[in-house]
Amino acid sequence: MRWRATRQKMRGFSLLEVLVAFVVLALIGTALFRLFGGAMNNAASADAWSRAVQVAQNQLAQAATVHPLSATSESGRDGDVQWTLQVEPYMPPSLEGETTQPTESLTYRLYRLQVEVRFPGVADRDRTFALETLKISQIEQGGP
Repeated sequence: MRWRATRQKMRGFSLLEVLVAFVVLALIGTALFRLFGGAMNNAASADAWSRAVQVAQNQLAQAATVHPLSATSESGRDGDVQWTLQVEPYMPPSLEGETTQPTESLTYRLYRLQVEVRFPGVADRDRTFALETLKISQIEQGGP
């Protein structure tokens, strides 16, 4: 009788209870690892986008410092980001039919600066976006 009382007090978990606890723990652990893995992928993607935007903004800023501006096209690579810059005279759509050449009296002209960047994305698919701005610049002497 004394042995039974001691046995009931020292009773632990059954093998089935331990196995169920491990299965529940494994399911929770798997879900957490997937969650953290997805968060890491999102952080890497955001970092790549941020880097590409910085490259595009830098190219626009450098092109805008050239005086006087002229129509040009350049391309290059900055790390894993490829960029293409185009500078061209800008004519507002509402004026295209009225005049195509600036008059001789104009000393300034509006230019459209556009940079397109391409960078690696998920599953070996490149991502692309473009930024553009308008800049006013003095017309070069001897040409439009």
